[in-house]
Amino acid sequence: MKNIELCELTESDADFIFNLVTQPSFKENIGDKGLIDLDTALAHLKEKYIAPHKDVGYGLWGIKDLDLNCYVGVCGLVSRPDFDVPDLGYSLLDNYTKQGYVAAAAKMSINFAREVGRFAYLNAITSPSNQASITVLEKLGFKFEKQFSMAGYEGVSNLYRLVL
Repeated sequence: MKNIELCELTESDADFIFNLVTQPSFKENIGDKGLIDLDTALAHLKEKYIAPHKDVGYGLWGIKDLDLNCYVGVCGLVSRPDFDVPDLGYSLLDNYTKQGYVAAAAKMSINFAREVGRFAYLNAITSPSNQASITVLEKLGFKFEKQFSMAGYEGVSNLYRLVL
């Protein structure tokens, strides 16, 4: 098991978010967020990573490897206006994929959702072509529900669900 903790990100993490979100793999699997420099990264960090923790009490956390003392990705619960429950979201820096980080961080996020006790289930959304993500979700116990079109994203997405 990875020696990690989930940490709320701060404004000082803009460079990490810039590196994460501008990777070709992030753009391909999640989408291009339009970040062009540290200023746009800071604005994105404030809106998508910091504000949700204040607004709804949860969000995406930084996955910190305690042995390496650095962030390797993000994982947590994403609140979306079209859904009554949050979805599990995650992304890693390419250097840290396929090393068990997502599974460990996802389990911590799922446990958080169970402890909060406000949700009967969690959603997870992924591209139908993202087999690595689909494999992780299925190993975590998520079940495929349907394909759908999500506002702001091209093409169809897969919706998975985990009963808490």
